Amino acid sequence: MRIAGGQVTPADQRFDAKVGQPVEIVVDSDAEDELHVHAAPQHTFAVTPGAGQRFRFSVDVPGRVEVELHHADRTVVTLLVRA
Repeated sequence: MRIAGGQVTPADQRFDAKVGQPVEIVVDSDAEDELHVHAAPQHTFAVTPGAGQRFRFSVDVPGRVEVELHHADRTVVTLLVRA
């Protein structure tokens, strides 16, 4: 994912995942933000200006999980997590 000039690309990508499966999001950013995973458990990651920032997490409960950037107010990934 790339954050540049207040824009996020790509936006709202859709992926399938399994409960307990490691998920990694790679971010290149020109601004600070906060990446928030709305899942059980929830995860929050600080995004800083720079390239190749890697954020890993897993989800323990099946369902739809949105990952969003708070300051940019954008959903960047929606995961469909299955058991």
